[in-house]
Amino acid sequence: MVENSECPVCKHLLRLERLSSAQYYLECTNPNCPEAGNSSLKTPGLFFPSKEKLAREALRYNLLKGNRLILCSKKLRHIIGKEVCPKCFLDLLKRAPITNFSTIMNSFNISADQMIKFISKYMDEERIYGIIDQKNQMFYYISSDMREKILAKFQEEGIVNVADLGIMLDMSSEIARQVIYKLINQFQIKGSFSLNKEIYYTQKYILDNLITEINKSGRAPLKSLATKFNIPKELIKSFCVNLMRAKAINGFFADRGNEIITADQIYKDIKSYAKETGLFELSKLASKLKIAIELARKSLHELIKTGKIKGIFTQRREFMTNKFMEKKIKEIARAYRTMPLRELANRLGVTESSIEENLAQIISRGDIDGYIDMAKRTFVAYSVPMEVKSHAKTNVKESSEEGKIEVVRDYDFVGGQLHFKVAVRNKSNMAINSVKVILDVPSSYKTKNPLINIPVIEAKNSRGVDFYLEPKECGISNIGGDVIYKTASGDKKTVHIRKKEVQIKCPLVVSCLATIEDVQITIADLPNDARAFLIADLDPRLAFRAAVRTIKRFEVSTVTSHEGNDAKGKYEAESWHCSEAKVGGGRVVTRIYVSEANQSLEVRVWTAHSGQLTGFLAKVIELLFEEINLIRKIRSEEREKTIDVMAITQNLAEISDYCMLRWKAQNIRTKLHDTFIRVRKILGDKEAILGRIEYWLTELNKFGKDDKISDELADKLVNDIENFRNVIARSIKL
Repeated sequence: MVENSECPVCKHLLRLERLSSAQYYLECTNPNCPEAGNSSLKTPGLFFPSKEKLAREALRYNLLKGNRLILCSKKLRHIIGKEVCPKCFLDLLKRAPITNFSTIMNSFNISADQMIKFISKYMDEERIYGIIDQKNQMFYYISSDMREKILAKFQEEGIVNVADLGIMLDMSSEIARQVIYKLINQFQIKGSFSLNKEIYYTQKYILDNLITEINKSGRAPLKSLATKFNIPKELIKSFCVNLMRAKAINGFFADRGNEIITADQIYKDIKSYAKETGLFELSKLASKLKIAIELARKSLHELIKTGKIKGIFTQRREFMTNKFMEKKIKEIARAYRTMPLRELANRLGVTESSIEENLAQIISRGDIDGYIDMAKRTFVAYSVPMEVKSHAKTNVKESSEEGKIEVVRDYDFVGGQLHFKVAVRNKSNMAINSVKVILDVPSSYKTKNPLINIPVIEAKNSRGVDFYLEPKECGISNIGGDVIYKTASGDKKTVHIRKKEVQIKCPLVVSCLATIEDVQITIADLPNDARAFLIADLDPRLAFRAAVRTIKRFEVSTVTSHEGNDAKGKYEAESWHCSEAKVGGGRVVTRIYVSEANQSLEVRVWTAHSGQLTGFLAKVIELLFEEINLIRKIRSEEREKTIDVMAITQNLAEISDYCMLRWKAQNIRTKLHDTFIRVRKILGDKEAILGRIEYWLTELNKFGKDDKISDELADKLVNDIENFRNVIARSIKL
């Protein structure tokens, strides 16, 4: 920098430079100067082999104030009319890793604001790298070598400890954390800080460790993975989703999204469960493994296809291993010796061809001495080897077998019904037959068949039967019954089924304000149940209105609803409703879904108490049948008008709920616009309230796409909605 120089255009200082030929020339330090550039290229050109000659010529053109070049010294001071030399300024900053603000300000006689402005500008131009600590009045200089060293830690180790970095750079943890922020922002280093902000993990480090940990354990709770890295569980879940999408992990979420399990672990668990039980339902397998039923089904089919599990699906929607089937065939053969293949197939719930194939294998191995009479389609066994331990006493009195028939019972709730299960356990050494399980069903329930027959229960075996009871009213009931059977000697015996207290709750509910986001979070941890119906004989639009009208007979608030067409152009509608139980509290969430493509209507309820869940769902279904029966009586020519009237009523109720929730203005406008069209179609263009509705459509249109309605407008609109409802009701009656 030449201190006694001046650009004739912009008045900035000039800088002394050299050409490749070693000749000296001058250049303006202002990059925006129109005359900036090499003085050797000007006319006339100013470039000379010596500084003295260049100074003489520069003086002629008023580029210098004096007859010699006065170069910038290391003792720069801020003098009015002169600029701070960038080179000297940067040299001072780079002299030590830490420089006090006062040192810089005294050296150049500048204010703190000017100094910070200069440093920030030079950092933006990447002429220096560091951190400005205004709180402690310090500047921390980080050399290019040190920066590369830190970046190497990110790239090679993948983990940076803030405290260790602070020691390495001789700075506090807070400043070291700022260094990390600056680096990850500048070089786009993806990753995450730990919750206490003490460690930074790169994304590659987290993903590599997740892959190793998940493949090693097979099943890993997301909470334990998050604890290991001390980062949020939601972030771990996001990383796992990316790994599964990229197929870096062949796995799935389990336990309602709280665990991740590999496909190999699922196969391993299924094989273990099949070996342990032999016969099971897919729902029980899914519950045992804490995975979705569809995932359990696909995994089981894959194991069957690859031959890792051998078995068949029964007609009772159960899976039975070949080993279990052979065991049951032996037990039946031991008791009956002769049996038609059809009866044997019915006993096991499989096809005759499967029974025939397995019988042939058992006979060929010598496990059963017998044959298959193909003409009569009958299985005949001569002898079956015993597979039970021999007893010391062979002459046992019949009376000693008494009391060894045990009956247990329990219940749960399924699809708005009470599932009552009775198990008969034959702990004696002899088979029992002609077993009748009779249930004493209270008048508060409906059942199709209170009696179930069991032909035979072999020694040391048990058999369970299932009753499905439809609640007609809420309350506490005691359900019992009797088990009647015959012993091996033909004596008839009776065992009473101890009464079981069952409570069905029909919750009294009150409406509550909730958004769809709140509802989605709420139902994540709540049990749910559903009932679905075929509506092939109904207009799906009327079915949807009927379901909404049914729910609105309870004190609930509408969270959101949607009507439209699916990808195939078929009608599809969905509605969410929320309420709270008056007694005991707790959310009650209801979802209505209608699909014309599937010709189905589904009502699903979420709530914490299982008895309350079944009671509420049963009451909804009872009222829904009343609404549907009314719809069936509507003549075809009146259906369109009925749909419009029901839609108007539903829209006005939902708009009121949306206003109470202070929902998005555009969503409210959509419902109000649909109401406007239907009111005009039914009542004509001259109806007075149409003008008021148009006013509200204009007001709501002033809001942005995601703007919520204001409190003042929401309260006014609720009042007008009540007036709309009254006017429309009177007009329709007239």
